Amino acid sequence: MKIFSFIENRSRRKSQKPLTKPAWYSLEGRGMLYDFINLLHPPYTVWHLSYVVIGIAMAPTIFINRSVAVIIAFFLGLGIGAHALDETMGNPLQTRISKSKLYAIGFTAILAAVGIGLYYTITISFLLLPFIIIETFFAVAYNLEMFNKKFHTGLVFSLSWGAIPFLMGYFVNSLSFSFPVIVMAAFAGLLTFVQRTLSNQTRFVRRRILPVDGLKLSSGSLFPISSKELISPAEKSLKALNVMIVVLAFALLLERYMGFTL
Repeated sequence: MKIFSFIENRSRRKSQKPLTKPAWYSLEGRGMLYDFINLLHPPYTVWHLSYVVIGIAMAPTIFINRSVAVIIAFFLGLGIGAHALDETMGNPLQTRISKSKLYAIGFTAILAAVGIGLYYTITISFLLLPFIIIETFFAVAYNLEMFNKKFHTGLVFSLSWGAIPFLMGYFVNSLSFSFPVIVMAAFAGLLTFVQRTLSNQTRFVRRRILPVDGLKLSSGSLFPISSKELISPAEKSLKALNVMIVVLAFALLLERYMGFTL
C-alpha cells in the first residue's frame, strides 16, 4: 500500500503544473494586442468604471456629455495610465512592452484624463480641481511606488480606485454632495479594499510560491491540494464581486431610465 501511495503522490507532483498565468484574467498569447489587453486588466477596469456609473446613476440630474467625459477620463487615467505605470514596476503581467513605451503610454493617458478634467473645471466648477490633483497624484505615486511606498497602501487604493471615481461620477452631474452619497463612497472604498486584499493574496500565490501538492494539518497528516485549488476561493470571490458591481451599476441605470423596480 505504501508503494502505491508513493507512486500516486509522485504522479500527482509530476502532473501538477506551475501557475504560469500572472493573473486569472490574463490572455495567453503573443503580440502587441494581447499585451495591451492584459495591460488594461479588463475585469478590474470595468469594475472601477462601474463606480463612476453608479455615481452618475445616483445624481439628481444626469448630463450625458459630462457623464461620458468622466467615464472616458477614468478609463484613460486608471484603466490605461495607472496600469501602464504599474507594469514598469517589475513587469507583473509579463507583457513585452518596453519601459519607455509604458511610460509614454502611462503619462500620455493620464495627461489626457487631466485635460478632460481641467476642461470641466473651467466650464462647470472649480471644485473639481482638488479631486483632479489628488487623483493624478495617487495614480502616479501609488503605481510607481514613490516615496518609499508611503502611498502604495490599501487606503490610497481604496480612495483612488473606489471612493473618488464614484464621487466624481456623482459630482460632475450634481455639483454637490449629500450624506447618503458620502456613505455610498465609503461602500465603494471598502469594497475596493476587499478587492485589493483578495487580489494581493492570489497574485502572491501565482507569482511567488512554488507549486504545492498538499498542506500539513495540525494532526500531522497531509491534505492534498494544488496551487490552483489553494487560490480558487479568492479568485471565485473576485469574479463574483466583479459581476456584482457591474450588475449593480446596470440595475441603477435601468431604474433611472426605464422605471425598473427592484
